[in-house]
Amino acid sequence: MAGPPLSVAFLTSARTWRGSSVSFFHIAQGLVTKGHRVHMLAGDAPVLEAFVERGLSACRVPTGKTGIRGALTLARSLRAVRADGLVVDRPRDLRLGALSSLFYPVALVNRYNLSRSRPPLDLLSRLAYRGVRLTIFVSDTSARQALAGAGYLRARPHEVIPEAVGPQFYPNPAAEEEFRRAYGLGDREFVVAVGSLTADKRYDFLLNILSRLGPGAPLLVVCGAGSNAEELRELAARLQVEARFLGFVPPEELPGAYTGAMALVHVCEIETFGLSVLEAMACGCAVVAADGGAVPEVLGGTGILSPPGDAGAFAGRLGELLLQPDRRATLGAAARRRAASFSLASMQEANVRAIEWACSPDQAERS
Repeated sequence: MAGPPLSVAFLTSARTWRGSSVSFFHIAQGLVTKGHRVHMLAGDAPVLEAFVERGLSACRVPTGKTGIRGALTLARSLRAVRADGLVVDRPRDLRLGALSSLFYPVALVNRYNLSRSRPPLDLLSRLAYRGVRLTIFVSDTSARQALAGAGYLRARPHEVIPEAVGPQFYPNPAAEEEFRRAYGLGDREFVVAVGSLTADKRYDFLLNILSRLGPGAPLLVVCGAGSNAEELRELAARLQVEARFLGFVPPEELPGAYTGAMALVHVCEIETFGLSVLEAMACGCAVVAADGGAVPEVLGGTGILSPPGDAGAFAGRLGELLLQPDRRATLGAAARRRAASFSLASMQEANVRAIEWACSPDQAERS
């Protein structure tokens, strides 16, 4: 630690213990190890409880209210812990943090996490970004695409720090057995998809792909919750695709899903990283994915890519792989080796250095 201990707050409007909330926990762990104080500010009870269960200081803030009242509440929370910095990763949280900084000045760090083809260009987002000390991108691809699409992003310092996953992600036959028992899968062959049931994850497209495989298609196991759940169940029935929608599956159960699956199928083409892809890779699971966003960068040639939006091509590639167990094993082994290069310790250390830099008194004077 180069300077005095920092007080760093993390603000998340995530609704489940998944993705950004888990990443924030990993970064917070790194800061605590270096002697800094961390405070987790969450809008939803499940995320708040998960932080507390893991020994972190946490309190609830109204992330659904991004106006003056919400900003004043956030500012009071930041003042109570004498926060030097506030880390956010969603546009709404950035806007709320920027507004709250008018009442309690704090260094803003934006961990860019926006699965869209282009960054927001509205006036509020551009104004909010004036208070950002540092942008952290989680892949070279997302950095390149975002910086090319929005000039205001280029006006602030930035760096790329790739994601990483926890040590529980590895090939685990015991976890597979428990996963199969818990969800009544028996010895069924299945492919798995992991992610929130929202429009950007393209589950309607995935069901279209599975329908093209015909009666011989494996069971599709979907691990995720979201607003489109009922609509997708109805679509699966209409397309005669056998699918199990398990709802939210805790991260500690996912290694069993990845270990048991014939393949992870991932059709979102605008990922800033693709955390479920890396999780599957770490578990030695073969990956078939849309060739878009940061997923090709994460896979690094260890998976099968298919042109975005082409259901026939994806179905053809997936169908071939399902008939080739040796190839699946070879891809899974290569993916696991590739996943090992995304070190959790390195990710934590790099984020700590970045946050220390952004929150230093020198940066405050220059801002």
